[in-house]
Amino acid sequence: MARMYPSQVLDFHGSEGERLVYQALSRLSDDWAVFYSYRWLGTLRQRRSEGEADFIVLHPTRGILSIEVKAGAISYRGGNWIQRNRNTGAEKVIDPFGQAMESQQRISHFLKESNFRPIPLMGRAVWFTSVNFHGNVPLPLEARPELVFDEGDLENPEKALIRALDFWSAEVHGKRVALDKKQYRELIHTLMPSFDLVQTIHSTNLEVHTDFIRLTNKQSAILDFLQEQRVAAIHGAAGTGKTVLAVEKARRLASGGDPVLYLCYNEFLLDHIRKVNAEAKGISFHNVRTLGEALMGRPLAAGETLASFEDFFDRDFDDDSWPWKHIVIDEGQDLTDSMMEHLSYLAELMDGCFYVFYDRNQQVIRRNERNWIDDHAECRLVLYKNCRNTAEIASSVGTVIDMRHRENYVNTIHGLAPTCAFYGNETELSRLADRFVKEMLDNHLQLEDIAILTIHGLPHSLLRNIKKVYGIPLSQEPEKGKVWFTNVYRFKGLETKAVLLIDVELSRLPDQLHRRLVYTGASRANTYLKVGFYEDIKKEDYPALLKEMGAEGEGREGVASALGLSM
Repeated sequence: MARMYPSQVLDFHGSEGERLVYQALSRLSDDWAVFYSYRWLGTLRQRRSEGEADFIVLHPTRGILSIEVKAGAISYRGGNWIQRNRNTGAEKVIDPFGQAMESQQRISHFLKESNFRPIPLMGRAVWFTSVNFHGNVPLPLEARPELVFDEGDLENPEKALIRALDFWSAEVHGKRVALDKKQYRELIHTLMPSFDLVQTIHSTNLEVHTDFIRLTNKQSAILDFLQEQRVAAIHGAAGTGKTVLAVEKARRLASGGDPVLYLCYNEFLLDHIRKVNAEAKGISFHNVRTLGEALMGRPLAAGETLASFEDFFDRDFDDDSWPWKHIVIDEGQDLTDSMMEHLSYLAELMDGCFYVFYDRNQQVIRRNERNWIDDHAECRLVLYKNCRNTAEIASSVGTVIDMRHRENYVNTIHGLAPTCAFYGNETELSRLADRFVKEMLDNHLQLEDIAILTIHGLPHSLLRNIKKVYGIPLSQEPEKGKVWFTNVYRFKGLETKAVLLIDVELSRLPDQLHRRLVYTGASRANTYLKVGFYEDIKKEDYPALLKEMGAEGEGREGVASALGLSM
C-alpha cells in the first residue's frame, strides 16, 4: 500500500474526482508515496504567488509526477479547456496542464534551493476522472496521450503513472535517477517535513498564570469561613496559596481599622511581601528578626542569634505594650512552640484574631516536632489544591514526601515534565548549570525568572567556587543582570518560574529531612523544575539505595522514576 500524506482525509474540497483518485493511488505498492492537496508558495519566476497540486506522486527509481485532477464533462474549444458541472450544466475555463506545470516547476526549484541531490526526474499529468479518451480525440500539443489519465485509469493507476514518467524520461530526455532508501527518505522529508515543537516555558507560564489566579481565588473561600473563627491553624502543602491567603486575611482584618501583625520567618519572603504590599494600611509586616528589633528597640547585633530575642520575648517583654490586635502567622512551622504560645496569648489578651498558616513538610528550620498547633488549635483547616506548580511539578513534589491525598493536591494545569541530571564533581555541575541557564534563556525567560537552589548551606555547595554560569555572574542576592544562587532555607516561601535544584545527594535520599529539603526546594518552581543529583554512590550501590527508598527499577532511571522525574 502506498504511503499517503495525509493518511486520512475527511474533506476532498467537495471534489468527487479527487476522492476517486486518492482511493486509486492508495492501492499502489509501498514503493510509492503520494501527497494530496500539496500547497506551495511561488517564486518570482512564476505567474502565481501560491498554488496547490492536487497530487504529487513519488517513486524512488521512476521520479516525481505532478497531477491535476478535473471531474465533470470536459471540452476543448478556441484554445481553452472547459469544464462543465454535471449538476448545474455551468461551464468554466480551466488550465489543468498549466496548473500541473506550475507545481512541477515549483517543486523542482525548491529541491535545487534545498541542495537536494540527486534531483529526480520531474513530470506532470492531468487526470480527467469523469470521461474516457480514445485514440480519435485530437489533443493539443500540451496534452500528449501519455499525460492524459481518464476514468479507465482509476482501475490500474500504476500503469498510467509509469506511462507518464516513461514519457518524460524518453520523449523529453528527462534524466532518470535511482534513489537509494536513504535518499528516498530524505526526499520525502524535504518535501513533507515532520517536526515536534515543545511549548516554551515562557508561553506555558503565560497560559497557566490566569488559571493559578482562579485556583487561588477558589481557595480564598476559606477566608470567608474564618470570619466565624477567631483562632485557626491552616495547613497546606507547598504551593496551595498559604502566603497569598495569609496576606489577604491580614488585609481583611486591617480593613476593620485594627492594627494587624503579619509575621513570617524568611528574610527574602519578608522583602518580597513588603515590596508587593507597600501600599497596605494598618499591617505591620515582620519576620522574627525584624519583630525582635522592633520590640527590643535596637538592631540585633551582627552574630547575635534570634535566641536572644526569644529569651527577651519570653522573660522581659511587657505584654501591656503589645501594639497589634490581630496576628497572622505565615511559615508557622518555623516558629518555636514558646513563641507561638506567647503570640496566641497576646492575641487573646487583645481580644483579637490569631491565624497560623503552616506546612509540616517544610519543617526544615527547626527540626523538633511542633506541638502547639496540635494541642491548642481547636479549628484546623487544610488546603488541598495546588495553586502554584504545574500538575507535573506538583505530582513530583508530592512523590518526594509520599504525600497523602496527592490526587487532591495535583491541579489540572499542565506544563513540562520535571527533569533530572546526575553529576559527580564541580566541573560536571558547572556544565549542568550552564545548560540550564542557556535553555531557560532560549525559552525566553528573564534572569529574574530563574533560580539555582542548593539544599545545603552555600559554603557547602559544589557550586560555591563557580562565579559565572553560561557567562552570567552568580549572585547570592536577587540582583539585576545576575543569576540568583541561594539555598532552600533562604528561598523558602518564595517562587519563581524555573528552578535548578542541586546538591541532592543520592546517599541521603532515604533520609526524611533530606527529602523535606528536596520537597521544599522543588516546590519553588511554578513552571519548570530540574533536579541535579550528586552521585556520591557507586553503580553497584544503586540496588540497595532503591530498596531503602522502597522504589523499583534500576540505576539512575530507578531513582528518577521514584521521585516522579524524567531524564
